Amino acid sequence: MVSDQSIPGAKASRVLLTLLCLAQFMLILDVAVVAVAVPSMQSQLDISAANIQWVSTAYGLAFGGFLVAAGRAADLFGPKRILLAGLAIFTIASGLCGLAPNEVVLFAARALQGFGAALVSPAALTLVTTSFGEGEERNKALGLWGAVSSGGAIAGQLLGGVLADVAGWRSIFLINVPIGIIVIIAVARQVRKDPDRATGRIDMAGAGLLTAGVVLLVTAVSQAADHGVSPAVLVSGALGVAMLVGFVVQEGRIDNPVVRLSMFRNPNVRYGNMICMLTAGGATVSVFLSTLYMQQVIGLSPMMAGIGFAPVTVLILGVSMKMGPLVAKFGARGLLLVSAVLFAVGSVLLSFVTVDGSYWTQVFPGLAIGGVGAALSFAPSMILCTTGVPDEEQGLASGLLGTSQQIGAALFLAILSGVAAAAAAGAGGDTPEALTEGFRAGFLWSLAIPVLIAVCVLAVPKQEPKTAEPLAADEEAGQSV
Repeated sequence: MVSDQSIPGAKASRVLLTLLCLAQFMLILDVAVVAVAVPSMQSQLDISAANIQWVSTAYGLAFGGFLVAAGRAADLFGPKRILLAGLAIFTIASGLCGLAPNEVVLFAARALQGFGAALVSPAALTLVTTSFGEGEERNKALGLWGAVSSGGAIAGQLLGGVLADVAGWRSIFLINVPIGIIVIIAVARQVRKDPDRATGRIDMAGAGLLTAGVVLLVTAVSQAADHGVSPAVLVSGALGVAMLVGFVVQEGRIDNPVVRLSMFRNPNVRYGNMICMLTAGGATVSVFLSTLYMQQVIGLSPMMAGIGFAPVTVLILGVSMKMGPLVAKFGARGLLLVSAVLFAVGSVLLSFVTVDGSYWTQVFPGLAIGGVGAALSFAPSMILCTTGVPDEEQGLASGLLGTSQQIGAALFLAILSGVAAAAAAGAGGDTPEALTEGFRAGFLWSLAIPVLIAVCVLAVPKQEPKTAEPLAADEEAGQSV
């Protein structure tokens, strides 16, 4: 990707950033919007407790599994082409979700939705990173991008609750259809035409191995939590590991891999992606378990549970909008350490939920503090992942960080929702008391996430690569965050 993709002029850049953030908001919203409506879907389509997580996981895995290939496609074929294709697929799949007659169709449509989102996200982020130079301008742009990402995740709870109560759970998908059409028209008109370029082949074998490996591993983790370590679980886990080993071998032996393994010589890319995976996982688990606690234990309706996220959304957006100045003053590493501490405090507070608890005393404090932690983490982690990466590799870098976020969300949701389900089963099943024990266990085990975040942050060097050479090069230099 080269810098001539940028739209010249400050006004045009603002228009471009606003439009791309709108597309990203729609994708992130759809990750979270289903959580509040899960009980309604489960009841109407008669989905089992073991399978209901696939409403979120199918989307997250398809999104995360194809992001890297989509990012590489944006580098090779142009981000506008990939962006429009992704928006069209996402919009069609949203309509299929809203019309799904059973769980099989719903899960398949959610996976197709995730594939469309995988095409959109790295193409949009590539346009952002190549339209603003490294440093203060890019940090401000990524701060707004982070605000949209974190705000969209929480706003999804509010919108999902309202729509599920007023118009039914199908409306949370069908509303994407007119919005998607509007965004497609705006992108076609406002985003500059892709420049002519030489194209290459996408390593679809590598992309397939990566996606299959992650799907099999998450399946093994979730089924082990629900049913114990059975032969099927062992086979699924072993096949997942084999697929990922095959992916690494595949990427090392071909000339045009979907992931350039040498990219991970850049410590910012290496540790930044690990931090993206962990922070996305922590935020997703907190929101998911809190939503279920509010509805299944303290008896809030989907609408009231969704409205409960409104003050948290406002708080997160307020913090996220200040990320540019905060990064300039404290640095990405400092903000990420503070984020880890706030994540931990929020998880501890949420672990004190009780059967007779209330939203304001036992849910809001933990969600608010953890939400601020999320707001402080998104932009700095994205800055790490894209610092020192040349323009022609920004699509790949964008796909990698998006993959890390989506796989982290899906993987930690599978693990910790399984922990909560196992703890609830051990405490007596589906009574409010047993469910509360499960949620406590899930929140407590999530404390491992901020600990790992802190370890990764401390491993990030204070000086970062600033080379503009392709990432296949061995040379590394230093540049401050």
